[in-house]
Amino acid sequence: MTTLMTALTTKMMTSISEVMETMFFLPVEFGEESKAINERMKEYKPDMACQLKFSGDVSGKITLLIPESLLGEMAENFMGTPKEELTSEHISGTLTEVLNMVCGNALGKVESKVPFELDIPAMIDETKISDSLLFNIIQTPGAVMALNISLD
Repeated sequence: MTTLMTALTTKMMTSISEVMETMFFLPVEFGEESKAINERMKEYKPDMACQLKFSGDVSGKITLLIPESLLGEMAENFMGTPKEELTSEHISGTLTEVLNMVCGNALGKVESKVPFELDIPAMIDETKISDSLLFNIIQTPGAVMALNISLD
């Protein structure tokens, strides 16, 4: 299972880089995994979270934490609409679409006998995320995101 997790994490990081740079015009850099999510993430202020479940050869879920300020910039870049005209639906829709594009791109590159299927991305309460989860830190020019991959 660790070989699959390593491959999935690598594909996911490549996908994040491709999607963020191509669709949202934001370069990214990757930090170390952080286990102390509540302590470390307070400094990054990720106040929105989205989760996407998938199934195939293996099942699991991907969770993305991101500051609303970064989502506003991403929505503005993606939609070509000024920030002041964006609604909360535009912001949350951008988050669900980011996760959907990243996961679809990454899972499409993972060798599998059974094709992966994605559920619909869902907004979640970031305060309910377990302290024990490992998150990969993703740095953009103005803010930091965090991504967790969990297999069932």
